[in-house]
Amino acid sequence: MISSGIASSSTTASAATCVLDGSYDILYDVFLSFRGEDTRKSFADHLYTALNGKRIHTFRDEEEIRMGEALAPAISKAIKGSRVFVVIFSKNFADSGWCLNELDEIMECRRKTGRIVYPIFYHVDPSHVRKQEGDYGTPFSLYEENADKEKMAKIKRWKAALREASELKGKHVEEQHESVVIKEVIKEIWDEMASKPFIMDCPSTNEFILKDLVKFMNIQSEDVHMIGIYGEDGLGKTAIAQAICNEISSQFEGCSFLANIRKVSKEYFGLQRLQEQLFRDILVLRGNREIIFHRRNDVIKQICCRKVLIILDDVDELEQLQFLARESNWFGKGSMIIITCTDKEILTRHSVKLSYELTKLKNPEDVRLFTQHAISKGRSLCNIHKLLERAIDYCCGLPLALKVVGTFLKTKTREQWEKALVCLERHQGEFNKKNLEDVLRLSFEELRDNEKDVFFDVACFFNGEHINFVTKILDGRGFSAKDGIQVLRDRCLLTISDQKLWMHNSIQDVGREMVRQENKKEGKRSRLWDHDNVEYVLTHNKGTDAIEGIVLDLSELNQLQFTTEAFAKMTELRVLKFFMGCKNVCEESCKVLFSGDLELPVSDLRYLHWHGYPSDSFPSNFLKADALLELHMRYSCLKHLKEDEGCFPKLTVLDLSHSRNLVKISNFSTMPKLEKLILEGCTSLLEIDSSIGDLNKLIFLNLNGCKNLDSLPSSFCKLKFLETLIVSGCFRPEEVPVDLAGLQISGNLPENRTATGGSTSQVSLFGLCSLRELDLSDCHLSDGVIPSDFWRLSSLERLNLSGNDFTVIPEGIAQLSKLSFLQLGYCQRLLGIPNLPSTVQEVDAHVCSSLRPSSNFRDATTILWRIQNLAPNNEFCILLPGSGIPDWFGDRKMGCSVAIEKLPPEWHQVNFLGFAVCFVFASEHEIPEHTPVVSCKINDFRFSYAFSCGRGENEFVESDHLWLAYQPRARVENFHPYDWTQIKASFEVFGIGTRNKVKECAISLIYADR
Repeated sequence: MISSGIASSSTTASAATCVLDGSYDILYDVFLSFRGEDTRKSFADHLYTALNGKRIHTFRDEEEIRMGEALAPAISKAIKGSRVFVVIFSKNFADSGWCLNELDEIMECRRKTGRIVYPIFYHVDPSHVRKQEGDYGTPFSLYEENADKEKMAKIKRWKAALREASELKGKHVEEQHESVVIKEVIKEIWDEMASKPFIMDCPSTNEFILKDLVKFMNIQSEDVHMIGIYGEDGLGKTAIAQAICNEISSQFEGCSFLANIRKVSKEYFGLQRLQEQLFRDILVLRGNREIIFHRRNDVIKQICCRKVLIILDDVDELEQLQFLARESNWFGKGSMIIITCTDKEILTRHSVKLSYELTKLKNPEDVRLFTQHAISKGRSLCNIHKLLERAIDYCCGLPLALKVVGTFLKTKTREQWEKALVCLERHQGEFNKKNLEDVLRLSFEELRDNEKDVFFDVACFFNGEHINFVTKILDGRGFSAKDGIQVLRDRCLLTISDQKLWMHNSIQDVGREMVRQENKKEGKRSRLWDHDNVEYVLTHNKGTDAIEGIVLDLSELNQLQFTTEAFAKMTELRVLKFFMGCKNVCEESCKVLFSGDLELPVSDLRYLHWHGYPSDSFPSNFLKADALLELHMRYSCLKHLKEDEGCFPKLTVLDLSHSRNLVKISNFSTMPKLEKLILEGCTSLLEIDSSIGDLNKLIFLNLNGCKNLDSLPSSFCKLKFLETLIVSGCFRPEEVPVDLAGLQISGNLPENRTATGGSTSQVSLFGLCSLRELDLSDCHLSDGVIPSDFWRLSSLERLNLSGNDFTVIPEGIAQLSKLSFLQLGYCQRLLGIPNLPSTVQEVDAHVCSSLRPSSNFRDATTILWRIQNLAPNNEFCILLPGSGIPDWFGDRKMGCSVAIEKLPPEWHQVNFLGFAVCFVFASEHEIPEHTPVVSCKINDFRFSYAFSCGRGENEFVESDHLWLAYQPRARVENFHPYDWTQIKASFEVFGIGTRNKVKECAISLIYADR
């Protein structure tokens, strides 16, 4: 039913997560299989880049050399979790047992699940692949020499896989332009994916409504449309919106799907995080940059030039729409904002003029949906036809009911169908929550107790949480939580999207009601989440051993005070979470207070989250916290964690961030399995105990803002599995140790050594062999503090040196062979940037006001040579102070756009490498509104980069800046550049306030021989 209002929810190719065959989670859209030495830096790389440019999430094995033939677990997992397989058969493909094993597993996955395998015969004869002749014959002759029985069986499987794959529809690449082939391959993959919407539980019966809605939407109009889809819970509004997105998203410049807004908006800074996701999705930011908001503002105003598709799913408050899509003029011409909700009044109040009322299904739609879930393949309907009609009538056309009832009856005999329907039909009339509860209760009789526990835990505590977190907390009770989750998925009781567990609101409500019905007395129920119930149980000491979990949103109360006896009888407590919700309350306030010496029931406690923990020490019985896996005490009053205050043999996460009284931690040896340590904002922290070196499983350490920390212990360099280290803003200027500003081994400092001089015994950092991200921003680093072996961090990918005091960066930086991102913003004494590794894709040197024009990376010729000779297939950008566009840019113009009016006929020839663009912009003194972003659009191809705004409280310096970027040809192949007759490049700068201006811009076509 169409009226005056409309809304919808959607997802892009890269964002969707679903189950195709009920066995595996979909992690990737495409798995790319190829022989590295043949095509890694050519065809395979171009195809991979083009797939990701189309936002098709693609897996590519990054390892250059493989020893042996056994597939790594990560590869097997990626194969099982991919929707489409693209196999590039090249000359030396059969030489690799690894590649053949990979192909064997891919074809086995195809046989089991029916997934698509798309072969590309890259300069090889398909018949040679099929018959193992030519380049595919010689390797097999060698394999068969002296092969034992087991080896021959493997060879037989390899040959079968090659024969089967070679008979499939694919591409044969010989003399064609590779860009044309890539275009065709991507189109076929995209069409295949679009023809099968990758949406969890999106029924085919929605096809009629989908066609109706798409026809109803005037996509070609230049007006901005806000469209609402409304109706009661369980009608499939989200699934419809997702299907619409799959159908039309390719016609927009940007797309963002914001799911489960009702729930997410009620979380801590929920609306801000949704707004950030919206901004990131539409700008398609490169790199893993955090968007930082310095004040709440409407970042959507910055994207008013784009035609975008935005899906706002499950809206239940007007404030959400006002925050995310207040006005049509926030978005570019032709944009479409689709909103799903249950209450049409919200659409009316937001002046949504087009709306679609989703109603219950009717025959044959409900028949198709029900049989899809209730009837196994090959089962005859003859003897259950009448029962089928009764079951469908009972569901009253409600999609949620049809799925839940259908999956419940799927494995039943005729007699079991009859018995179940007799029980269900006791409540006549419209299908309601009571009917749904009846279905769930019948279904529960067949569940094991542990599967019921998983259902209740998700309904009461973990709806919307990451699946890995949930399985970790729920495992360890004699069963596999993952198996329990799979059973619930099979019964349509929950879904997984973006690796998060989601339970439909109606099912969650029924699950919680079933918990309430466990006992009339709140203290004798297994799970407590309601604010009033929790407050009553704690303040009146009504807790019992029936309680397994308590979750309380602290933003909903002024203060809660109880005695230490409140938890005394809760011996079965597994989950305790006092968290801060989305309301504006003082983060530092201690809202839950207790008197006396607190003892928590820790024997089974696996997860403890206590925001604003009021005591200066742990509960007295924490020496027995043997089961605790995660401990979160943000904004606590803790002072000194001593060795005799706790024992945490299973603890993996410790978050004490913003505990501003914390001076020292002395008991790391009591938490040997710790993987993540967060001490951000612990401004009184003076010392890290040497026992930190015993944390041989630690992968993440955040010390951001620990400004009174003098040094780190010598044992620190034993953390060989540490991947991320953040020490931004640590150390007072007058106390910066000479070596690496705090990565100095404090035990090696002579007594008379000062922070500003003296000889040094430099630290070996080679032990941090797994470090991938290092943040040393605002650490007052000066010349000579970085030891030579710092450049031996062979795994380092991201390095942040912003806001430091050095004048030069040692040449040794070129040894960081995996470095991709280098941040140097606000290094105002920096004179030059040396040659960087060819792997570097992004350099941010904004407000480096002392940079000399002759320094390597201020020398434009150096940048051009780097593009042409070192990394022609890698994208690259650099942000620098200055206003001089390099001379080798032939086409330039004042203002924010430049065009090459007439392209030569053969401009897109073989030696064409890609596009280089450059522009100069200026900004007034103004506090950044959010993370600044620079963006470029070349015809229909758009790319953007975010850069750090430096010290949050500082203003962006008023000066000219130059941004130079290079995009390899493969990145734009999907936009059909060979059809272009002219090129227009336009540029924008967001987030530095309203008074910024693009002064001049330029574009250049880059060739290998020019």
